[in-house]
Amino acid sequence: MADSYFNKKEFKDNLNKYEAARNAGSSVYLEPEELTDIAEYYHSKGQLQQAMETIDYAISVFPGATAPLVFRSRAALLEYGNAEEAEMYAEQIADKADLDYFYLKAEILIVDNKIQEADDFLKNCYHEIDKEEREDFVLDVANMYTDYNLNDMALLWLQLSEDKESEDYQEAMGRISIGQGNYEEGERIFNELLDKNPYDNIYWNSLASSQYMSNNIQDSITSSEFSLAINPDDEEALLNKANGLLSLGNNEEALEYYQRYSKLCPNDFSGELFQGIALANLNRSQEAIEHLQQASRLLPKDSLNHLEIYLHLVFLLSRHIGLDKALEYVDKAEREPNSNQEELMVLRGHLYAEHGKQKEAAKWFSKAVRHSHENPVIMYKIAISLFESGYLKATYRILKLIFETAGDDWDTGWSYYAVCCKELNRNEEFMKAVKKAVELNPQEAKAVLGDMFPDDLQPKDYYKYLKNKA
Repeated sequence: MADSYFNKKEFKDNLNKYEAARNAGSSVYLEPEELTDIAEYYHSKGQLQQAMETIDYAISVFPGATAPLVFRSRAALLEYGNAEEAEMYAEQIADKADLDYFYLKAEILIVDNKIQEADDFLKNCYHEIDKEEREDFVLDVANMYTDYNLNDMALLWLQLSEDKESEDYQEAMGRISIGQGNYEEGERIFNELLDKNPYDNIYWNSLASSQYMSNNIQDSITSSEFSLAINPDDEEALLNKANGLLSLGNNEEALEYYQRYSKLCPNDFSGELFQGIALANLNRSQEAIEHLQQASRLLPKDSLNHLEIYLHLVFLLSRHIGLDKALEYVDKAEREPNSNQEELMVLRGHLYAEHGKQKEAAKWFSKAVRHSHENPVIMYKIAISLFESGYLKATYRILKLIFETAGDDWDTGWSYYAVCCKELNRNEEFMKAVKKAVELNPQEAKAVLGDMFPDDLQPKDYYKYLKNKA
């Protein structure tokens, strides 16, 4: 739901009417779509509990109505990861010829990883619906697919459109281009749309997102500023600008924009999460911990986002509170349904290594290797953990083993290996490792080896530079 709609008098009047009745403990008559709009508003502000209370009220007053049941089903699916509950609400929809019912059924299949079944279902629907509905159906399906990063399938559906000059078609094509990593094309499309509609926040925000993903961070910030000039309270623009500033290392200013976002959306965990990250970067560790813990409190107990927050907290607590408190959060992370147990074993080993407990660290690293059946990804994570804790001989041995066994397509770790070789006075191996690093993973080479070279030197020239100095 676009923020522009939430700013309209009609919506504000309905919201005020609903909240006044709720505060007075009385009922209020609004259409099911109007109540769903209010739930969408609460959801956009991160107020999940209020959104659920509103939508459950709508369902009780209008059993079988499409809009509230679609919202409730999607919440079960996306907020709580409960496909069975989502299906239960979907089947309560009375009008099973409603396009929104079709989209919902397909979305449940997509989340359940039944992609082809979802596509077959939608193709059948396309042939069954009235011809005048097909254009909207095609655009809606394409946009739904881009939401799930199924961009090739979205493009196939968009080819069925009969109005390729419409702004809706162009916007969908822009989203697909960005989703496929064709950022230059996506930016071209959204710039053309902005030439026609220079005051459209959605287009500015889409342009900013594309620029951010293509690492044109300053351009992304500028686009976000245009969006904020149109609406200073545009939440997506605030987040986009804050994320851009954070990427540039401008943590102080990024923090200001995350705070503005959190003021508008006080119940959205993401504002608190990113404030915590910015504060951690500023070495304001105690404040960072408080914001991360608040982010976790804002989430429903069964949200899948707890894991990310716990992992941020583990490192802060280890360094600034103590090992035992950090391990408590590893325990919490282990209980999350989307956790990777082998990676958490590595994390335990890392914490022990960080605190100089080599025997305990070795025990957990060995356990991770056994449980993962010597998965090179897990072994690589162990190597980087050892590297960060200063155990360069052990890092060297593990990385060398990975390079010998992982196959020709393995392209990470050569820069870390180069550092180990240099520190261990293995000069010939160091030169070979730098050559491999810049060929296979120049971005990693810049991050890990950059301090050894002039700032303006590109990674591709590192090896040549060393050869000339020899």
